Amino acid sequence: MRKVLLIIQREYIVRVRTKAFIIFTILMPVLFGAMFVLPGKLMVRGSETRQVVIVAADAVLADTMKTELVGFRASDDEEAPPADTRKATRADFDVSVETSPSEALRQQLTRRVRSGQLDGFAWIEADAVTTRRATYYSRNASDFIEASLVSRAFRLALSERQLSERGFSPAQAKTLLGPVSVDTVRIDKQGVNKSNSMAAVALPYVLLITIYVTVLIYGLYVMRSVIEEKSSRVIEVLLGSVTPMQLMAGKIIGVGAVGLTQIGIWFAAAIVLGSGGLAFAHQIIGNSMKDAHISAVALILFPVFFLLGYATYACLYAAIGAMCNSDEEAQQLQFPVTLPLILCMACAIPIIRDPNTPLAFWLSMFPLTSPIIMYVRISINMPPVWQVALSIAISLASLYGLIWLSSRIYRIGILMYGKRPTLPEILKWIRYA
Repeated sequence: MRKVLLIIQREYIVRVRTKAFIIFTILMPVLFGAMFVLPGKLMVRGSETRQVVIVAADAVLADTMKTELVGFRASDDEEAPPADTRKATRADFDVSVETSPSEALRQQLTRRVRSGQLDGFAWIEADAVTTRRATYYSRNASDFIEASLVSRAFRLALSERQLSERGFSPAQAKTLLGPVSVDTVRIDKQGVNKSNSMAAVALPYVLLITIYVTVLIYGLYVMRSVIEEKSSRVIEVLLGSVTPMQLMAGKIIGVGAVGLTQIGIWFAAAIVLGSGGLAFAHQIIGNSMKDAHISAVALILFPVFFLLGYATYACLYAAIGAMCNSDEEAQQLQFPVTLPLILCMACAIPIIRDPNTPLAFWLSMFPLTSPIIMYVRISINMPPVWQVALSIAISLASLYGLIWLSSRIYRIGILMYGKRPTLPEILKWIRYA
């Protein structure tokens, strides 16, 4: 046991001291923080007033559209436009109206846009009420926020115009066309809880990607570590002091500890960034992540399923590393191992939408997919306890079998050089190791 602990210590210390580990551990929180905070600052603070002209022969329609467009001006008081409108921008619109459309006017406005005097102009044909079509000429066609606000103002103006023709007052029209809010409430065995459909999908998917990426990355670390020591013949020196089984166990546990350390740092950084940058992030995503939460059970079981998934794939990658002499050879054998992980990603959205289907159940019991799929089910809606216990038991039993199988391949493969072994040769290693 002491020798295994020494190998674990060596693998852990060597890897956490590498520049790649330090840079990647620091860079990921910085990148994710920049993704939420920096765009929010730029979009919220960096917008300028847009100079826009509305051209329409129908003066009432043009004035209504102007009122709607100017009404999108961001404000913090209770009379401000709906949050889903102002969350993406703080642009003000300086709108003027032209009620005598002509080709000469179109050319004049085009020149003003080209010279930068105007940001854009909306051209509304006489039959716009029937066709419900208009054209927006913009200096920056890629500004989708500006274009969407103009489009929405045109739609609301048309709707108000048509409602007024049917006897509705402007106040009644605004009430009918106003935003609506639908709250989602989840009913489960724990009770009735207010939820959010966006958050219910986003959080499990983030956790799924976290487990997927870390299992894949650190499984590959184990494989490359074996290949490096095998190609440099260091393995022959190590085997003079430890058994192959001890060496494989030390590598798997040591690299797994590195993975948990990195994930722990990322979670701590997420908490810090969450408290410091939440205000800016909220102005981008609005209420889309309102009522998002992770249950205490999901947090407690995260390291359990991470370790089960990591250990399972680390054994397979260690066996691949023992069979191959270079990264090029190993890449040819990686696809069958990564196929179950790809299957998890492909089935993620259907399982998140309905975690109690037969597909979700059987994938949460299959050893190569259960650590990921079962955890996704737990983070969405806690399945029966017996299913969680059965999934963990199957994973542990299969892990024991994989350790036994991989150690036999590892025991002989790490000392074999030259041609990559064939399947019959690998079966002989397993039989006689």
